[in-house]
Amino acid sequence: MPKNIKYYLAAYNLVAFIFWLAYLCSFMANGFALSPTGLLLLNIAQGLAVLEIIHALLKWVKSPVASTAAQVASRLLVLALINIFTKNELFVSVISKGVFICSLVWGITELVRYSFYLLSLFNKQPSFLLWMRYTFFIVLYPLGVTGEWFILAGPVVTHAVSSKAYIVFISIMAIAYVYYFPMLYKYMWKQRSLKL
Repeated sequence: MPKNIKYYLAAYNLVAFIFWLAYLCSFMANGFALSPTGLLLLNIAQGLAVLEIIHALLKWVKSPVASTAAQVASRLLVLALINIFTKNELFVSVISKGVFICSLVWGITELVRYSFYLLSLFNKQPSFLLWMRYTFFIVLYPLGVTGEWFILAGPVVTHAVSSKAYIVFISIMAIAYVYYFPMLYKYMWKQRSLKL
């Protein structure tokens, strides 16, 4: 890997790690609730992931483009809904469980992942971090999907939203999750068997 790409990826992983750490600290300091500052940090931290699709397309990383794009897209969709729903107090209480779960799961996952990638670029990752990277997903991935569904479907289940268009949208998303979740989860298990 050319040095300029290696240093760019190192800088990217460090910046992403810092924003996730800042978000998680803000979220916990605010009593495990979103504050305006926390929402801004979450938007930046999660928004940076769009670059990972580009990294995969350019083959700067070994991640498959399709699964990277699917995962980033689902997270950005959930993030967009968080931004929309938090503008209305009614929805804040409806999606609060999902925001709580996603914040902790995404935060832990990304802190481990970005520190792992950063240190891997310099062949300095400790064995405990390798184990965390390829073991935590076993619990965190299904929990994250659960949190995302509290946000996606919560407004429909609680009748806060009864729009037919939103119900159709949720149905399409359910089909996408049923298709992609097993594929991505299986991919992580495969990676675990290769790495550990």
